[in-house]
Amino acid sequence: MITISIDLTQLDKSRFKTITRKNGNKATFCDLILFDTPHSEYGDYMVKQQVTKEEREQKVQMPILGNGKILGAPKASSPASTAPDRTTSDDATDDIPF
Repeated sequence: MITISIDLTQLDKSRFKTITRKNGNKATFCDLILFDTPHSEYGDYMVKQQVTKEEREQKVQMPILGNGKILGAPKASSPASTAPDRTTSDDATDDIPF
């Protein structure tokens, strides 16, 4: 589970999208993105509002709205210790590459 906490006063409301649902009710959406920040003192992710493709090409930077944290994540272990041992499998002739 990932929890996020954002400063709502930092949201650019002009980027909100309003749609009409099939039942006629209106809904307003705000597209957010999480950037992986595993070594940050603030959390595992930083949260920003999404930019358009054109804005990404122009290197437009949105303010940091907050952070996200992974709750209940197991401690990282080496890949070798978590990978299944395919050599002792009954289906050693399996052609699936994973």
